[in-house]
Amino acid sequence: MLNLNLTEKQFESDIEYSLLTYGGYEKGDPKAFDRVSALDIATLLSFVKDTQPKSWVKYETIYGTSCEKSFIERFCKEVKSLGLLSVLRHGFKDRGITFRVVYWKPETSINQTAKEQYERNILHCTRQLHYSPNNENSIDIVLFINGIPVVSMELKNQFTGQTLIMRSANINSTAREKRRFLSLKTVCWFTLRWICIMFL
Repeated sequence: MLNLNLTEKQFESDIEYSLLTYGGYEKGDPKAFDRVSALDIATLLSFVKDTQPKSWVKYETIYGTSCEKSFIERFCKEVKSLGLLSVLRHGFKDRGITFRVVYWKPETSINQTAKEQYERNILHCTRQLHYSPNNENSIDIVLFINGIPVVSMELKNQFTGQTLIMRSANINSTAREKRRFLSLKTVCWFTLRWICIMFL
């Protein structure tokens, strides 16, 4: 008899394995996530400093020892004002200094600099992300780019009796706690269902 592991945990593991093996992702650390800003602050700052060193030196000159705190506050303010997609696409300015928080894939490989910048994006796949400062509720899988959560996934397993209606009810029951995280810092929300195909 065929023995299949049909647990939700295994579903998470399979998705993670595929992303880490074939998708260019690294395994994310849920403990690195700051629940107040809804960011992996260390990764975002590392990306900006490594890819835009001249801009960061200017920024340090203006803000001194508070430059990291000022950067995160400005980023969050721009996201709240303009929306995450706009900030991802165009970056943002602070005191006349422009920062990019992601580099998009160039249309051709002619521009070597643009190609190298794109390859320096940091992709993380993080499981069981505890997102709220008020409780220990978690999201099954969250995908990050340069420390910014952009895709949230809730998984369901029909083999254990879960349904889309049940999962939707679960999402709605914690909507207030998730609002800051989901509305300001994610582009996509998915509910994924495990579909098993058996060949006899």
